[in-house]
Amino acid sequence: MAIPGFLQPSTDLTDEVRQRGLKALTFQAIAASGADGLMSGGFLAAFALLLGASNFHIGILTALPFIMQTIQIAAVIVVERLRMRKLIAVPSYFTVYVSWVPIALIPFVVEIPDTRAVILLLFFTGIRGVGTALVNTSWTSWLREMASAGAMGDFFARRLRVATIAAATTSLAAAFYIDWWKGVAAEENVIFGYSYAILFGSLALGLSAVVMMTRIPEPRMAALDGVRPSIMRTLAAPLRDVNYRQLVSFLGLWNFVAHLAAPFFTVYMLTKLELSLSIVVGLGVLSQVASVLFLRVWGPLADRYGSKAVLSICSSLYFLVILGWTFTTLPDVHRLTMPLLFFLHFLIGIASAGINLASTTIRMKMAPQAQATAFLTVSSLAANLGAAISPLLGGAFVDFFSVRHLEVGVEWVDPERVVSFPAVFLTGYDFLFTVAFVLGLFTLGTLARIKEEGEAESEVVLEELMSQTRENLRALNFVPGLSFVTRLPLAGLRYLPPIPGLNVAANVTAYQIASSIRYTVEGIAFGAGTARQAQARVNQAVARASRESRDISRQGAAIAFGATQGSMRAIAQSGLGAGRLVKGSVRGTLTAVSRAGAHPRDAVRGAVHGAIHGASDVDLEIGAVVAQSIDAVRDSAAELGLSEEEVVQYAAEAAIEAAEELAQEPQEQVKEVILDELMDKVDGPDE
Repeated sequence: MAIPGFLQPSTDLTDEVRQRGLKALTFQAIAASGADGLMSGGFLAAFALLLGASNFHIGILTALPFIMQTIQIAAVIVVERLRMRKLIAVPSYFTVYVSWVPIALIPFVVEIPDTRAVILLLFFTGIRGVGTALVNTSWTSWLREMASAGAMGDFFARRLRVATIAAATTSLAAAFYIDWWKGVAAEENVIFGYSYAILFGSLALGLSAVVMMTRIPEPRMAALDGVRPSIMRTLAAPLRDVNYRQLVSFLGLWNFVAHLAAPFFTVYMLTKLELSLSIVVGLGVLSQVASVLFLRVWGPLADRYGSKAVLSICSSLYFLVILGWTFTTLPDVHRLTMPLLFFLHFLIGIASAGINLASTTIRMKMAPQAQATAFLTVSSLAANLGAAISPLLGGAFVDFFSVRHLEVGVEWVDPERVVSFPAVFLTGYDFLFTVAFVLGLFTLGTLARIKEEGEAESEVVLEELMSQTRENLRALNFVPGLSFVTRLPLAGLRYLPPIPGLNVAANVTAYQIASSIRYTVEGIAFGAGTARQAQARVNQAVARASRESRDISRQGAAIAFGATQGSMRAIAQSGLGAGRLVKGSVRGTLTAVSRAGAHPRDAVRGAVHGAIHGASDVDLEIGAVVAQSIDAVRDSAAELGLSEEEVVQYAAEAAIEAAEELAQEPQEQVKEVILDELMDKVDGPDE
C-alpha cells in the first residue's frame, strides 16, 4: 500500500518550508488546546461526578492517560523500525479525538448516575491514552528538530502562550454555556449539555488540530552510526547517561508529587467549597492568563540562563502553592477563602508556565539528536509513571482522611471571655496538600544534581526578574503622579523568611504588579487607539502632578515637557504608532496644565518641546509628531485663551528650539513641517 506523500518525511527542509511548518505547529496548538479546554480540568471532573464518580474514580480517571504511556516502550520499537514519525502520529492523533465521541454519548445510552457509566468513561479514556502515547513517542523528537536550539525556549513559550489563550477561552465559554444550560434544562438533562460541548470540541476543534498536524513537515530521522543497537540497549542508553538519569529521576518524582494533589483541586472546589462550575473554570482561566503573562518572561530567561534555573524557581513556587490550599478552609470557608483562591490560582499559573516550558526544553536540549526518540521517550515515560501512580494514592488518601482530622488551636482567656480559633485544621484534602508539599521539597535536591550546559544559579534568574521589575517601575517615571511607585522598597524582598518558594512568590508578584501598572497606564491611555482616550488619560495624570506642584506658574512648562516626553515613550511601547495619539496626548497635557494655572505660552512650549524630545528618544517619526503637535495646540487655542496664530507661533518656536538639540536629519524634518505650516498660512485655506 502506497503511503500518502503528506505522511512521508522530507529529506531536506528549506527555511521557508520550516517556517511554514512552525506556523502550522502554532495553529495546531491553538486548535488542540481549544478542544482540551472543553474536555479537561474542571469540565471533565464535573462531567465525571455527574456520571457517579467517587474520589477514587477521579484518581483513576487522572491516572489512566499516564498509565497508558507505558505503551511508549512498544512505540519506540515501531518508530525506530519505520523511522516515519508522521505516519504513526497522525492516525494516532485522529484516534485521540474520535475517542471523545463515545464518551460524549454515554449519558444517551446509560442512565446516570451509574457505575457502568463511570466504567465506560474510564474505558474510552484508556483508549485515548493509548493514542496519546503513540503520538507522544513520535511527536516529541519530531518537534525537537523543527525549532532551533538557540530559540527553542522563546518559540515554545510563544506556542504555549497562544495555546493557553485558546484553552482559557473555550473553557470559560463552556462554563457559561453549562450554567445557561442548567437554567433552561430539567435537572435530569443537565449532563447532556456536557455531551454537546464535548462533541463540538472533539469534532470541530480536535479534528482541526489533526489537519494542522498533517501540514507540519517531518525532517527525516538522523541515521545511526554503525550497527543498529537492540531496542533494549536503545532504551537503556538514557539511563546509562548519568546526567540524563538525574533528569529522568527528577521528572518522575516531580510528577508524582504534583499529581498527588493537583487533580483534586477542582473536586475540592466543587464539593467541599461548593463553588459553581463558572467560578471553578474562571479560576482555572485566571491560572491560564497568569501563564500567558509569564511565558513571555520564562521563555527568554530559559534561553539566557538555562532551563534548569527556571525549573528550580517554578517548582519551589508550585509546592508552596500546594501548601497554601490548606488555608482556604479553617476548618470552613472564611472571608479570605476567595481572595486566597484567586492568589493561589494566579501563582500556580505562573509556576506551571515555567515548569511546562522548562521541562520540555531541558529534555530536548539534553537528548542527543541521533537518539532523541529513545531519550525523550524514557524521560516522558518516567514523568507519566509518576503522574499515574500518585492520583490513585491521592484518591484513596482523601477518602481515608475524610473522616479524620488534626486540629491545633489557639486560645485567649481573660476574666470576661474566652476567644479560640483553630490555627491549624487538617482533614481529607488538607492532609493530602500538606504531604504533597513536604514530599515536593525532596524533589528539589534531585534537580540540583542535574548539569545543564550554560546553566545559571536560580538566584541569578531571580535577580534578573527583580531587575526587570525595577525597569518596569522606572518606566513609570514619565507618568506624572505615579513616580512614587518607583520608590517601593523592593530590596526588602531579599530578607524574607527562608520558606521554600516564598522568595519566588514575592519576586514574581512584585514583577507582575510593576508590569501591570506599567501596561495598564500605557494600555488604557493608548491601547484603544483613539485621541480622545489618550487625551483624557494624560489630562488626568498631568492634573494630579499639577496639584502636587507648589508653584505651577513656574513649573508648568516642566510638567508639560515631562508629560508629553513620557507620552511619546508609551506610544512607542504600545506598538500602535503615533498618528492621532500624539495629538490627543498633547491636547490632554495642555488642558490640564493650563487649568492648573500655568501660563498658556509655557504650556504650549513645554508640551511641544517634550513631544519632540520624547519622539527622538524612541525613534518615532519626528515630522509626524511635530505636525500632530501643531494640530493639537491649534485645536486648544480657544481653551487656552489665545488666538490660533499665537499658539502656532509658540509651537513653532518651541519646535525649532528643540530641533537645534537634535541631529541634522530630524532638524530638517522639523523645519520642513514648520515651513509647510507657514506656507499654508500665507496661501490661505482656499488656495
